Amino acid sequence: MTFVGDGLNSPRKQGGIDSSEDSPFPDKYYMRNTRVLNVSKANITELPMEVLETARQEMVNIVNLDGNLLIELPQDLHMLSEFLTELVLSRNQICYVPTNISQYSKLLILNLSGNLLRELPIEVAGLQLLRELDISHNRFDHLPRCIYELQSLSKLLAHDNRIKSIDASDQGLGAMTSLETLNLNNNDIEMVPPLLGNLTNIKQLDLWGNTFRLPRHQVLVMGTTAVLAYLRTRIPT
Repeated sequence: MTFVGDGLNSPRKQGGIDSSEDSPFPDKYYMRNTRVLNVSKANITELPMEVLETARQEMVNIVNLDGNLLIELPQDLHMLSEFLTELVLSRNQICYVPTNISQYSKLLILNLSGNLLRELPIEVAGLQLLRELDISHNRFDHLPRCIYELQSLSKLLAHDNRIKSIDASDQGLGAMTSLETLNLNNNDIEMVPPLLGNLTNIKQLDLWGNTFRLPRHQVLVMGTTAVLAYLRTRIPT
C-alpha cells in the first residue's frame, strides 16, 4: 500500500510530529514521496527537532522555509547537510549566516532573499557545487568576497540592496567564469567598471535602478550584449 500525504493537512501522527490540521509541518509520507520539507508562510520561529529527524530519515534534499519569522538558520538543520541540494530561506528576519554553512557542500541552490543580511561568512566559498545564489532584498553594500570563489555559480541575484560598487577584476567577478546571470538592479552603484565588459560569459546582465550615468539608458535598453560591448570600448588601452 502506498501512502501519500497531503503536506500541510494530513491527519496522521507519525514520529512525534503533530500532523493535525493546525500543524504547518508535513508528515513523513509527504516527505518520503517528494523529498521536500516545505514549511512556507507558516509564521514559525524554529523547526522542531522531530521534524528534522523525520526529514533526515526520509532523506529530504529540498527545504523551503520561505515567508516565516526565522531570525537564524534552524539550529539542527545541519542534520540534513549531507542531503540538501536546495535551501530556501527567503522572506524571514535572518541577519547572519553561520560559519557551518560550509557543511552543506551538496547545495546547488541557496535562496537568502528578503532578509536582513549585510555580510556572508567566508565559509560560503566552500559551496563549490552552488549554481544559484539569491541575496536580493537584503542590506548588502557590497558583494561579499566569498562569492567570487564560487566556481560553479551561474546565477547571482543581488538586486534591491545597497551595493555601491562592482569589482570586475580577476579577483572579483572576473574570476567567476561560470557566471551567466547577474542581476544588480536597484542598488546604489555609482560607476560600472569597463572591465565588466570582458565577462563575455554573462548572458543576462541587469543594471537598472542605479545611480551611474554610463552606460546611458539608450545602451541599457539594447540588452546585455550591447552593454558589454560598450563597456569594452571604454577599457583604457
